[in-house]
Amino acid sequence: MATKTQKRAAVGGEFGANGEWYDGGKFINTVEENAKGKAKKRTATRKQEIAPYVWEVPPEGKWSLYVRFAGVFGNVWNGVAILRTDEQLEATLEYYGKTLAQAKKMIDDWNAGVRWI
Repeated sequence: MATKTQKRAAVGGEFGANGEWYDGGKFINTVEENAKGKAKKRTATRKQEIAPYVWEVPPEGKWSLYVRFAGVFGNVWNGVAILRTDEQLEATLEYYGKTLAQAKKMIDDWNAGVRWI
């Protein structure tokens, strides 16, 4: 009884039916159009955290303000955003390419009710 095996590339290599190069001895594609390349891509609607433990689907083209500053430039305590005051804040601002005024504006905007930017 003969066993059915998949075709392998000839010694020295050859092009498969899909136009890709296969080294000698490797399994070769014998189908012109591969169904896996035509898979439907889905774009998931991902929720973003807008406050501690509060997640919402963002409006089109918007990003969560909370995610931008929380744990980096400040944190939220009892519903109020507070700017960091440690000696490493200046180094953090420099690393992220932000100024102190920009960091304060993020904190002030969040405290004013802005959740999306």
